[in-house]
Amino acid sequence: MNINLDNQVKHTPLVSIIAIAYNHEEFLEEALDSIIAQTYPEIEIVLVDACSKDQSVSKINAWIARNPDVKVKTIFQSSTKKITENANDALELVEGEYYQVLSCDDVLLPHKIKDQVNLFQQSDNQLGVVYCDAEKIDRESKSMHLPTFFQERNWTSASQLPSGMIFPILLMDYFICAPTVLVKKELALKVGGYNPESMMEDLDLFLKMAQNYSFKGILQVGVKYRILETSLLRSTDPFHRQATRLKIYSDYLGQKGEWDRFILYQFLLAHKTKSSVLRVLFSIQQAIQKFLKSRFKDNY
Repeated sequence: MNINLDNQVKHTPLVSIIAIAYNHEEFLEEALDSIIAQTYPEIEIVLVDACSKDQSVSKINAWIARNPDVKVKTIFQSSTKKITENANDALELVEGEYYQVLSCDDVLLPHKIKDQVNLFQQSDNQLGVVYCDAEKIDRESKSMHLPTFFQERNWTSASQLPSGMIFPILLMDYFICAPTVLVKKELALKVGGYNPESMMEDLDLFLKMAQNYSFKGILQVGVKYRILETSLLRSTDPFHRQATRLKIYSDYLGQKGEWDRFILYQFLLAHKTKSSVLRVLFSIQQAIQKFLKSRFKDNY
């Protein structure tokens, strides 16, 4: 099916942007300005301050005062919560047919929402998530001249983007950059929304949705994704990040043999330096894989 993103949208359903700020005073205005700069006209902002310790709250109030015509709902948390809890609190206020979560250090490009709504409207009702690509920027909002998320995977044409029921792909390669998505709210709620116990709100939700609903990608950059020393990507210990993923993966054990093998391998890979027993098991698994590969070559 060919999608023409130049077509006008059929109608203009409300889109909600859940903007979450946590000590983002330096970047907050740029993020919020990028929301109201969207070419799509029907947008509301659900703005959450996650108990910032800097001047984010005063900057939020000042920005709202300067933009009285913008539809804004606010939540000012009195205590620190997980991002999943903040997202669920905001989701209760969302009135849009579609929504996305945006950290207030990232930036939307002007065409993002319109193009994604257009794709939703040219698809069936089972489409749950539309994603796109992201450019990586630094503290000064300058390009880091690193490969985009699609370029890391050598995706250069629309036909290469995973689409449809992509659960197995998403399980084995979490290729989606969270702020690039637009989500159909009704379908996100049907799978239970965000898991408040998880630290990775996007992976958990998207895996649940991918088992029931379809995904589509747009071959274009729609977001500037800021990478800082304090970003989760850099500040969190790699083992902790992988352990968080494994906790999410464990929900899917027992459903299919190839998924179980992948999850087991990821577990052994993450823990082999922590336990001599697991190191031995990892070595055994590697030896079995090597043996099977040689047998395939000998017999086929």
